[in-house]
Amino acid sequence: MEQGAAVRVFAAMLKDLYERAGSPTLSALVRQGRLQQPPVVLSTSSLSDWLAGRSVPSQQLVVQFLVAGLARQARQAGRAGAPAGWVRLWEAAVEERRQRRGGRPGRRVADAPEEQVPVRGRFVAELRDEDAFGEWEVHRPVDVTAAVPGVLPLYVRRAHDEVLRSVVGQAAGGVSRMVVLVGESSSGKTRACWEAVAELPAGWRLWHPLDPSPAQALANALQEGIAARTAIWLNELQQYVGDQAGALAGQVAAGLRALLQDGTRGPVLVLGTVWPEFWSRLTAPAVPGRSSGDAQTRTLLEGTGVYVPAAFEAQELEDARTVSGHDVRLADALAHTVGGRLAQYMAGAPALLERYRAAPPAARAVIGAAMDASRLGGAALVERDFLRAAAEGYLGDEDYDALGEEWLDEALAYTQQPSKGVRGLLGCVRARPGTGGRGEWRLSDYMDHVGRVERRYTAPPASFWAAAREHLPESHVVRAVGQAAEARWRDAEAAGLYQRALDLGDVKAGQELAWLWQERQRAEEARRVQEQTALAGDGEVLEELLEQMLEQEQYQQAEQLVRDAAGRGSPTAQLRLARALVLDGETEEATRWYAEVARCSDPDILRAYADDLRERGDLDGARAALRAAGDRHAMGELAALAAGTAEAEEAAREAFAAGEAAPLKDLAERAEAEGRTADAERLYGNAITVFERRRRQREEGVDLIDFEAGPRSLLDYLNPAVLPMPPGETWALRQLVALLDVTQGVVAGDDALGEVARAGNSWALERLLRRLRERGQDQEAQALLDSEVERGAPWALWVQAHRVVHDENVPDDVRRSLLERAAAARVGQAVRALMERAEQAERREEADQWALHAAARGYTTPLGKLVQGREKAGLLEEAEQLAWKAPAGQRSWSLRRLAQGRAGEQAMPLLRRAYDEALAWAPGLLAERLEAAGEFTRAEHFARLAADAGDRQALEDLAARRKSDDPSRQWQAMLANGLTAEGTPAVSW
Repeated sequence: MEQGAAVRVFAAMLKDLYERAGSPTLSALVRQGRLQQPPVVLSTSSLSDWLAGRSVPSQQLVVQFLVAGLARQARQAGRAGAPAGWVRLWEAAVEERRQRRGGRPGRRVADAPEEQVPVRGRFVAELRDEDAFGEWEVHRPVDVTAAVPGVLPLYVRRAHDEVLRSVVGQAAGGVSRMVVLVGESSSGKTRACWEAVAELPAGWRLWHPLDPSPAQALANALQEGIAARTAIWLNELQQYVGDQAGALAGQVAAGLRALLQDGTRGPVLVLGTVWPEFWSRLTAPAVPGRSSGDAQTRTLLEGTGVYVPAAFEAQELEDARTVSGHDVRLADALAHTVGGRLAQYMAGAPALLERYRAAPPAARAVIGAAMDASRLGGAALVERDFLRAAAEGYLGDEDYDALGEEWLDEALAYTQQPSKGVRGLLGCVRARPGTGGRGEWRLSDYMDHVGRVERRYTAPPASFWAAAREHLPESHVVRAVGQAAEARWRDAEAAGLYQRALDLGDVKAGQELAWLWQERQRAEEARRVQEQTALAGDGEVLEELLEQMLEQEQYQQAEQLVRDAAGRGSPTAQLRLARALVLDGETEEATRWYAEVARCSDPDILRAYADDLRERGDLDGARAALRAAGDRHAMGELAALAAGTAEAEEAAREAFAAGEAAPLKDLAERAEAEGRTADAERLYGNAITVFERRRRQREEGVDLIDFEAGPRSLLDYLNPAVLPMPPGETWALRQLVALLDVTQGVVAGDDALGEVARAGNSWALERLLRRLRERGQDQEAQALLDSEVERGAPWALWVQAHRVVHDENVPDDVRRSLLERAAAARVGQAVRALMERAEQAERREEADQWALHAAARGYTTPLGKLVQGREKAGLLEEAEQLAWKAPAGQRSWSLRRLAQGRAGEQAMPLLRRAYDEALAWAPGLLAERLEAAGEFTRAEHFARLAADAGDRQALEDLAARRKSDDPSRQWQAMLANGLTAEGTPAVSW
């Protein structure tokens, strides 16, 4: 076949099918793809290229969707469907494109040829400071009357900048990396990223995924491919991998993980920013009921966080004073701030707050509605109709009566007006021509922060819940608002919101609503919701319902449910139906449903489908299904199918890359057992290479390295009985060393350990030192340790420092010097030791500085220990003051722990201040303590505030205790029906 013929033949087939389907608009195909479960991500530009033969789809799932959908439309129009050999045509086209780029023919046809990958973003070298304020969302600085050196204030480097620049440097050196700056609003996160990317070398591009939505734009790109030397700008990370991304969160997280781990597709740099409260949710440990998307996100973000303190530290303030002589904006910020919050001042936060305080009632109402939509539902953008409907409830009677005909236009005009050069309180985001969208409104970042604080104890009015049901278009946002309503004991509002989200296709909302009806013992309603949820694509609910029906011998209803769900595209139902039809001997119809199952992207369903194929002897089909599943378990099963064949090793490598180590480990151990030493060494080495790459990515992404020794000490690092194990041990390295010891001698084993140790593996270094000492080679061991100390290896520096700390013959200044050197090498335990020594010497200010230094870099143990130590010593005020200084992510739980541990009146001052600072847990604890003191009226007041803040438990507990003495029956009504939007007991619903 001539050069390029396969691509042309495939494109001709696809275009012919497209025309026979009636030539639907490309936008319609994109929308249809999004409606699939899971969504099939397409773009009009990619579709156009595929139809014209300029490129070839890289994923079989996408081709299956297109061919099946177009064929269905063609048949409906009375024309022929897809040709029988379309899969072979596509595979030949992909292989041809691969060979044309000069690479060897590969087995994985899903790998996108490099030439197909679209180039996105702008060259970093072409960016100017003026560009920072638009697409890149750096805060515009306040205006001043004096001359300034540039549109951006002069930059003062801070501690987090050094870590950020290190990550950027690694990416520039060819290693794909991700880093996330975690800090409060207007603390300088985006500006730090802007300064860091400016240091990328020529050829790098900066790209901000935004349209059609942040998560969708990134999902599209990850599917189509991302060019090497692209820096991906993920401001407000929760929009990409958090609740605000909806169903795309897990897909995006998995795609980013694959991109970062694939050494053939980089380098790329992923830069994220996020507030601490969102970071806590994204990285929270797994709990029962969490989705697999959450697991993908947690794994993606492990070791990527860099904390940005809200305030400049002492040395940073000194640096700012030096620089301020050249920039009046810095000088102005230093003169008008306390506590080092310079970034917030220069971002215009005080000016925005002043304008918000002076806003007329209608403008404040609109802003309040936008604040609640963001803080309760994560709605980054809201439509005008939502603001109109919601804002009315935020107005008092007199203000509402005084509204004019153009009240909304006037209110929005006020909110848009800039203040001292800073963008307004609420800005209009205009829809681009040709998109069919409508203009939406975005709350300013700082006002979002203000709303989360000032409205913490305020529940929205009824108009907000109603407007959310009617005018919020995204199902996951509506569900989130429903969860907020339920957390505030507005269960009737929650039910309406969950139902709306379910009607929009959100199966998680269906689960929430079913539980709500079950709690109210409304079995018929719960069953109705479960059936709707099952038909919407929730396989687990479908299985649960079918089990109930079969137990009750409702066989016809069960069969009808399966058929209805299968017809609506539920892979679980399609698989069940196909299996039932096989048992009934209806193989032709079963084959049709199995073909639908093959098009799904649910790994569990595809693995089950592969089992069916394997049982029928169709091993090629089973392999295709497992490859389409693509998860760790599927790749392990694929490797098992390849066992004993020429493809066994390649399949084991692929499984290992996907996270399933057993096949590669088994191959290496079998080779060793069979005496094929060279093969075993090679396989162990391959595994070590992957393990080491992952270790470096993990360790390089943290500000402080944790060599936690546990209950043992480091008094003698060469004593096997007490030596702690530093990180870095892997089965591959351990077994390779054992193999070399036997086949080539201990020197070969030492060499293998030394090679990995020089690459930064602390476990390999420790193991090598131990081996030398056990063989009596003390001088060699000490020389090795000294050389690693000289080289600046963190674990070696920590061992040296720890030894002298416990040696009374070493002068104190030497101990301190060595600890500080280890701390400078990012050893967390050295920072902790410096803190403990300062505290023991009653140098409390110095101890505070070390503890806060560690906490700001994500190592929170020293600060927690210091706070609790002072509390136990009776230094209550000092403990509380230090807890208040903690970074935002640690401050709340540190203070709560203190408050819970204090008895009676001793806790009340802390609780009152926590309430004044709008900490969500404070009113609930206040209610508990006040009720115990017999102050029932005040206890009820704070319990209601807690419910309004999203903690209904205190009010529920209070109602349960008071229902026996309830002449007005308000507590019983509350327990039965929850609260109205206004906070009164609700009627039965």
